[in-house]
Amino acid sequence: MALKPELSPPACGRTLARVWQDIDRPPDRHTLTCADCRRARNSLMRLDAVTETLREHDLRHPAFRPPPGLKPAVLAVAGAHARGGVQLAPAGARNGGVEITEDALTAVVRRAADGVGGVRARRCRVDLVPDAGFGLRIHLRTAVAPGVDIRRTMDFLRRNIRAAVVASVGIIPHTVHLTVEDLYDD
Repeated sequence: MALKPELSPPACGRTLARVWQDIDRPPDRHTLTCADCRRARNSLMRLDAVTETLREHDLRHPAFRPPPGLKPAVLAVAGAHARGGVQLAPAGARNGGVEITEDALTAVVRRAADGVGGVRARRCRVDLVPDAGFGLRIHLRTAVAPGVDIRRTMDFLRRNIRAAVVASVGIIPHTVHLTVEDLYDD
């Protein structure tokens, strides 16, 4: 069954997502009267049929079965994100083990950056450094105000982030990478 490689949205203003959303229902009054929506719906119905055929084939073919444990692993990651991010379990806390979500730790880092004049936090990422005893590696991208002494300000920001993380979770970060990616002017 041949399909067009690209399907353009209907000229009436309705999106392909809206047409797809209604694919399992009978066509509404607009779709019955709009040639573009009918054409899009017919093409998407063929796509749906082909996809269903492939899905059924994959379910019966042993080589396409997922490995054992894949579904629980995917659900665990999805659950972690729904609870506020990936759980980090870094070693080296002063009073035993600690677990913290990546989102909570990036909030600590952002708050520390917001406390430094002339600096705005942008993207922040925190991960574990397995070869360093599961220490934390922090990556923060920033924007600075014009006239800021970038070197001195970034040194101060690095110390401020380290102190905030130690005060919040009792762990000294292994590495704090800072990148100035922009200037802002208010």
